[in-house]
Amino acid sequence: MLRNYFKVAFRTLWKNKGYAFINIIGLAIGISGATLFLTFVKDELSFDKMHTNYDRIVRPITIQTNVEPSRHYGANPMVLATTMEEQLPEVENQVTLYRYGNQINYTIDGQNYSDRDFFFSTPELFEVFDFELVRGDEETALVEPKSVIISESKAMALFGSLDALGEVIQTQGGDVKVTGILKDIPDNSHLFADMFFSELLPPQLMETIRSWTAFEFSSSYLLLSPDADLEALKQKTLDLAQSNLPPTVAAFVSFDLQPLADIHFNSAEIESDIARFKSDRTYITIFIFISIFLVVIAAVNYMNLATSKAVFRAKEIGIRKVVGADRRQLITQILTESLIIAFIGLFISVALTDIAMPFFNQLTGRNYDFSWMALLNYLDILLGLTLVIGLISGIYPALFMTGFKTVNILKGEQVKGGAFNIRKALVVFQFVLSTVLIISTLVVSNQMSFIRNKNLGFNEDNLLVIDINNGAVRPVFKTMKNEFAQIPGVEKVAVTSRVPGEWKNINRVGVNTIDPDGVLVDSTEAYYMSFDPDAFSTFEIKLTAGENFTGNDASDSTKIMLNQSAVEMLNLDDPVGKSLELSLNAGRGKYTVVGVMEDFNFQSLHTKIEPLIVGAWNNRASVIDYFVLKVNSSNMQEVIEAARVVHGQFDTRTVMEHHFLDEQLEIFYESDRQASVIFKVGAALSIFIACLGLFGLASFTIQKRVKELGIRKVLGASEWKIFMLLSGAFTKQILLAFLIASPIAYWIMNNWLQNFQYRVGLGFGVFLIAGLGTLLVAMLTVSYRAIRAANSNPVNSLRSE
Repeated sequence: MLRNYFKVAFRTLWKNKGYAFINIIGLAIGISGATLFLTFVKDELSFDKMHTNYDRIVRPITIQTNVEPSRHYGANPMVLATTMEEQLPEVENQVTLYRYGNQINYTIDGQNYSDRDFFFSTPELFEVFDFELVRGDEETALVEPKSVIISESKAMALFGSLDALGEVIQTQGGDVKVTGILKDIPDNSHLFADMFFSELLPPQLMETIRSWTAFEFSSSYLLLSPDADLEALKQKTLDLAQSNLPPTVAAFVSFDLQPLADIHFNSAEIESDIARFKSDRTYITIFIFISIFLVVIAAVNYMNLATSKAVFRAKEIGIRKVVGADRRQLITQILTESLIIAFIGLFISVALTDIAMPFFNQLTGRNYDFSWMALLNYLDILLGLTLVIGLISGIYPALFMTGFKTVNILKGEQVKGGAFNIRKALVVFQFVLSTVLIISTLVVSNQMSFIRNKNLGFNEDNLLVIDINNGAVRPVFKTMKNEFAQIPGVEKVAVTSRVPGEWKNINRVGVNTIDPDGVLVDSTEAYYMSFDPDAFSTFEIKLTAGENFTGNDASDSTKIMLNQSAVEMLNLDDPVGKSLELSLNAGRGKYTVVGVMEDFNFQSLHTKIEPLIVGAWNNRASVIDYFVLKVNSSNMQEVIEAARVVHGQFDTRTVMEHHFLDEQLEIFYESDRQASVIFKVGAALSIFIACLGLFGLASFTIQKRVKELGIRKVLGASEWKIFMLLSGAFTKQILLAFLIASPIAYWIMNNWLQNFQYRVGLGFGVFLIAGLGTLLVAMLTVSYRAIRAANSNPVNSLRSE
């Protein structure tokens, strides 16, 4: 019996090749598109779950409570984790990763190297995480001082081989021996490094790092017992910290415990964070819905075409009933056809996905593998999608066709019922989904264009930023700055402690407003940067009041400037000349406001412009960390090479690290850019699949009405009237879909835009363009069949009458 089902199904599909082709191609594209998007979703949801005990690993989060809103930090005192392991039974083990500085410099065979992808680690790294050593012993690799584990990629880059055990790396802290080769950490890990050093820093510095007030150096991870109560442990952590912290610190510090699996999606507001990738769970939900949309649109195609085809298969069904087929057998036969089409679509979709994956990787910035050998990793997604599509798309046509009355069919009566209205509803449903995606795509594209073109309050173009990674450079920075200025193509040079778009933490300082009698009026916080006098012209930041720093180091050291937001926060009517007291790391000091800057976006457009204070380069609040070169050259590489020569003259210990500021700013919006790409791909695929079905539906509609059209032409109907008759019904359905889709898309995109403090409006134009575009594409799809029908000879359709 089963063999007969397949035999008849293949015979039916072969007889109706056009019908089968439209369904198979639509399903193949739908499955392929859904596979691409669900691959992205699967990868995002797998973050940090490669560790066996990922559900038992948490990290302490430090919370600063004396500011509004409170600030959260991924860094915390190293001693917190060790004390928790010693005193709290819920903590089975812990590992602490720490840094002193953001870069490590080292030498191998006389060649200088610099790296940011590194940590110092306590020996328990492999007891908490399931990272794998391909060379060396996990139990001893980080036990001995002055040891280092390097990744496979780093071993190949430094030594040209994985057989690097025992090799020596020369650092400021002494010679370090390679004791392990680490399998490259996968991309779906928030924690990434190419080098893990054991204890290397001087004892007096380690004593500082191990103190209860050393919040900025380390991040710890705790392995909890299987029965640990996380909420109860949070309270115990807070009690433990409060009993050990100095009272002045304990008054404004709290702690939370963040599960490892939550880091990727729930760390947007966490500062001093070592997570290399952060994402937004909202996008995951959207991508899942896009995948569902594609599958549903493809399935609706099959349902529409199958029910349309029912008119031409009515006699077949009637005869099968007469010869003894019951309804269950007929439903099985029709579902078999549906599943065959779905699985043929599956095999074609695999080939399409294999072809499309490199382009998808390029668009999303990922590195997914879809080789035929890696197909097993996707088997659950592919088989699940195919079965769902096959069953959903086949069940309604099966129930509809097997519901025909045998007597009426064999009398030759026209098949009627609710199928026509259902088909119209399904077409509307398809185009509702497609129109929602098109509107969403336009809004996301407009927002990304707005971000790229918004006036940030400074000019980010052609700014070459060079890091200062050697403390020996700072005393001679003026001489080095002059040398940079001599490079052909360099217009201006400035030094700063931070730059807009900063990936490091921007300092915050306490701000106390003092009245003329020296009485404290108000106390708050603001962000802080240090500039030299040339920074304002280099960034093209405008002053609205007062004057720039003079260049006199002694007098400038007690001067500050405020942005407009800081002026408003402090309620200063005439800020120039006013005195403010700043609480710095080195203590408190009184400073005079000499100027007011226009607000500029020194952070992402996801956040509003915060109050900012800018001090002179030699202010005690921070040290200079960057040279910023304004470049006007057709050959940027020549400028970079010349800058590298200058850098080498003053810094023989580190490699020059540089980036262009506009490229750095793009990183703020990487997840939004990926969302924009996926919206575009999803919208294009959905409208293509929907129009493919519309083309097939139009063909069947015209085929069913061919005699009616012939009579109309004989009675004098023009080609234009015939065309409008055929296309008018579809036009109404597209317009109805637009009316339904518009409020849905408005609600979705309005919520999405709330993620940005600076955003585009949801104007009527976006909806009008989406509606007209959808209608135009749909009408072009239908017009080919409609024009052919309108221009056909009525004699051919009425010859048998």
